[in-house]
Amino acid sequence: MYYHCDRCGKKFKYELALIPVMGDAFGRCPVCGTPGVYERDGARIVNDTEYEEVDDD
Repeated sequence: MYYHCDRCGKKFKYELALIPVMGDAFGRCPVCGTPGVYERDGARIVNDTEYEEVDDD
């Protein structure tokens, strides 16, 4: 799932498999913690490298 942050401008992505692991933190910006603005999900997009992959660390 692809997101961007309206607060700091960060682009990031989450794998759907992380929903049960991350709970309420899923979809939040990894930099500032603000809920991300959903862009899209599905197959990887052309500009995929612009989005930071968020993991459960």
